[in-house]
Amino acid sequence: MGWLDKFIPKEVKKPFKAVGKLSKKFLPKELRPWLPMATAFMPYTGIMGQLGGVGGFGKMYLTNLLAQKAADPDAEFDDLNQLSAFLSGTQGGLMGTKTAGKLADMTTRGMYEGTPYLDQALENRSLLTKAKDLGITGLSKASEYLQGGADTLGALGSGEAINVADAGKAAIMKDLFTKEGAIAAAKAAAVPFAKGMGDVTEAYQRPAIRDFEEAEAAEQAEIEATTTANEGERADLQMTFMRQAGHDEETIQETLELNNLGEYYTPPTESAAQGGIIGLKHGGMLNFGGREMDLRGGGFVPIGRKEKADDVPARLSKNEFVMTADAVRAAGGGSVNKGAQRMYDVMNKLEARA
Repeated sequence: MGWLDKFIPKEVKKPFKAVGKLSKKFLPKELRPWLPMATAFMPYTGIMGQLGGVGGFGKMYLTNLLAQKAADPDAEFDDLNQLSAFLSGTQGGLMGTKTAGKLADMTTRGMYEGTPYLDQALENRSLLTKAKDLGITGLSKASEYLQGGADTLGALGSGEAINVADAGKAAIMKDLFTKEGAIAAAKAAAVPFAKGMGDVTEAYQRPAIRDFEEAEAAEQAEIEATTTANEGERADLQMTFMRQAGHDEETIQETLELNNLGEYYTPPTESAAQGGIIGLKHGGMLNFGGREMDLRGGGFVPIGRKEKADDVPARLSKNEFVMTADAVRAAGGGSVNKGAQRMYDVMNKLEARA
């Protein structure tokens, strides 16, 4: 659900939900993604009725959205590609036997054609008027191309002869199974085929993207659910073990801040200073009470009996890389805390490039 969904009335969404249910119930799963291809060619079949103008735009815009919904019944309204629908609407708005002429009449040349004021009107056009004329002329040419393609596809195979302008010469096409007919059909079908293929590709990809996002969300939820210590507990464990290892309070506080846990620092109490952890001084794995350090996102390990003791239980992930204490110390010029900070900086920069 995205931002657009907030502005769409429920009454508008109901037909789309009904289309999704019907598609899911009656159309084979393998066929659904190809429905937008049929939609792209609908204006060329005459099934859409009269096109051109605002009415033609609305017909094709709505038809495209319905086809997208039928192609992917599980998609929410806001998941549908509005740009694709707009392009289909534009296709419908430009297709019409009189559309190109009406657009041409809206240009400066069209308005003054046949009058003695034509040259003066063209010469005195402002920059904005020239831009308007250029845009409308482009739309007029596009309308001619689309309508010509519709005429060609409609005539091919029907046995009717039509004139198709090609490099200033008129070519007669009657049959799709001739060289000329095949070339004309390919040219006429290029735009709707490219448009339809884009929608078909998206119809296949959208469920895959949705599945990926759901899997990613589930994985993140699992990570959060299985994290064995929250930030406060992590801070308490680090302070306890570092104090048992004899680190001074300045180093402990600096280490917490390095791991974004500085707000959890608390001065030592007598009991904490005199406490002990089984295994800290006598070897073996540190006892976290069944918990682990969560290092799946990377991080500095300030606790433990000594270097290379392998006594800190930690949670890692596939393809992660752990540096040795000597490497950390060397990175900091002899200071493990400075080395850890520099490695954090390197990690953040490399992650930003991934």
